[in-house]
Amino acid sequence: MPKGYFFVEIEITDPAAYEAYRTSVPDIIAAHGGEILVRGEGAQPLDGVIPHRRRVIVEFESPEAVKAFYHSEAYQAVQPIRLKASNGFVCLLTGTEQISHLSGHLL
Repeated sequence: MPKGYFFVEIEITDPAAYEAYRTSVPDIIAAHGGEILVRGEGAQPLDGVIPHRRRVIVEFESPEAVKAFYHSEAYQAVQPIRLKASNGFVCLLTGTEQISHLSGHLL
């Protein structure tokens, strides 16, 4: 089964208010089995122009686990803080399953 990823890309408009969200969410993520893979603003462009935004990538065991986290009572309680203190989006990304090749044969 493919992994599920909670992807966030936002511009923080009210850092003081956003801090309450930022400090609350890691415990909610952990309670739902998620692991923060990327968290911050230090994107280094290799090509093109990248807007100055905060990006977060959280890995979950499945796309369904991302949905369970997002729709949980705990996350929905803090989501309004993010919506009021930032502009941007969050989305669910679905990973691909790894396919190994050995001498031209699929394993």
